[in-house]
Amino acid sequence: MLNAQKLTLQNQDAFSQFFDKYVSNSSKIQSRSVRELAQKLAIQYFSAQLPSRYLTENNMRKKSRNIVYKQMETDAIEKAKAQFKAKKQRKESQLRKLPPVPKRKDTQPRSFSVQHPIKCLSAQSKRSTPSTYFYYLGEGNNHELIKKLLDERQNWVQVKDISLKNINFKWQETEKGYEYRTLAGNLKDSTPQMLNHFEFHAEISNKYHLALNFKTYCEKNQLNVQDYIPISFAIECTNQNLKAGLFQFLTFYRSYCPQNQLQELDKTIKSYQFKYGTQLESKIDQNSTLFAGENLWIFKPANMNQGRGIHVVRNLQEIIDIYNRYQNGYREHLLEVKRNENNEIVTKIIYINTLMTEQFVIQKYIEKPLLIKGRKFDIRTYVLITSNLGFFFFKEGQIRLATEAFDVKQQSNYVHLTNNAVQYTHPQYGKTEEGNQYNFDQASQYFKIDFRKEVIQKLKQISILAFTSVKGKINKYKRKNCFEIFGMDFILDENFKPWLIEVNTNPSLEVTSKLLGSLFPRLIDDAFKLTIDRLFIQQKTPSKYPFLNYPNEENLWEYVCQL
Repeated sequence: MLNAQKLTLQNQDAFSQFFDKYVSNSSKIQSRSVRELAQKLAIQYFSAQLPSRYLTENNMRKKSRNIVYKQMETDAIEKAKAQFKAKKQRKESQLRKLPPVPKRKDTQPRSFSVQHPIKCLSAQSKRSTPSTYFYYLGEGNNHELIKKLLDERQNWVQVKDISLKNINFKWQETEKGYEYRTLAGNLKDSTPQMLNHFEFHAEISNKYHLALNFKTYCEKNQLNVQDYIPISFAIECTNQNLKAGLFQFLTFYRSYCPQNQLQELDKTIKSYQFKYGTQLESKIDQNSTLFAGENLWIFKPANMNQGRGIHVVRNLQEIIDIYNRYQNGYREHLLEVKRNENNEIVTKIIYINTLMTEQFVIQKYIEKPLLIKGRKFDIRTYVLITSNLGFFFFKEGQIRLATEAFDVKQQSNYVHLTNNAVQYTHPQYGKTEEGNQYNFDQASQYFKIDFRKEVIQKLKQISILAFTSVKGKINKYKRKNCFEIFGMDFILDENFKPWLIEVNTNPSLEVTSKLLGSLFPRLIDDAFKLTIDRLFIQQKTPSKYPFLNYPNEENLWEYVCQL
């Protein structure tokens, strides 16, 4: 039987010449195209050399494939040999050009005293000098603090060009420009590098992905997702997914709509020709703190932070109007606020930004939140995740209060959104308490409970669950030497039940109070001791940033578990 291995030497040589001329020299042809073309050419060429009973296309494809692969493998080996030889010759040529190394001259007279060699070594031990480390720092979000903490460390030098290859540490608000592939292994000849973001942190920091991943995880593990986050609908703005997402939301929305709003709702549904179901897929616990007769919901763009783009909505028409504005380009008015020494707003610079989003979340508003002095508040805690998925929880955080008194019927964001970025623009910000903030000790005094034990411990457990839901996604390629600090936002309802609202990448480090002025330096400095200081060795010293009554020797990042 005639096959690829038994072809005559003349035929093989002829085919190799044909292959080299028409295929190998073409850099524009993709490898798959090369195979297909080579197969066709081989069939045409060898069809004249074989008996008629072997001329089926399948047989010819198999025979030609073997020859093509064999030829390609041979070419690769020869190319590698040539590259290796050329590299060796370049090294030898460079060595010949280098001047001879001068012999070291003794600067001190030799000692003729006889001592035990071990004692000599111990008495004159050589202290290794640390290498110079380079860091790149992106601007924004109090980057001056990061610069201060790095400059205080041994042998760290700032560079301005992010494209340099010898940068050891990069810190930015976003991961734009990061090359995560350089973190996969840190080979002998490569510069060790560390980054302050995970490649796929959006699996939890993006509101859309957080809702989907948390729900999927709870379903697989027979948990009730409504025990941890308010009822949420993740909707994507494509024709198919939008219809499916809206169908699920409208089915639920109409089932729990108050009777006095039902007629107006059905009118809106009919005018837009929306469809909905008559039965829910699963039974929903109608929590009394979520449903208090107002049917309020929150519209959230998936990839924005600091309260940007969030709207408290009261009916379906408002949701449709906001959705259409984002599809056409939502024009966002931003305020840059400056204050004088008396905390008074002295300038406002208004500028416009156009926002668009393809994904958003519609989440049930907590209509009966727990209040402090009649005002709504949320709790910001912090989580540190290391590259090997070590989970650390910072022992302290902040409680952020609204400026205006809570009233479920009010439309103002100063009532409903407790982010510092939102509240900071209010003229009365900081008048009642500095920075509209409490620490955990103040919360314990106000509520007359052990706030850390009865509340913060629950928030820690929910945080573990949230990150466990994405542990296979956030660093799925197992990149080395990356870490990230996340800000976790929770709200307590009037029954002291905690609800996870969102997870923030690049949490705000802007200092608006004495509490934050002492919290943030200790938070970042202690995080660096667990991350960059372990890769780029530093001398261990107590913290320079006292915080509350904690010892300076204590690292306030508590190791909790391995995800």
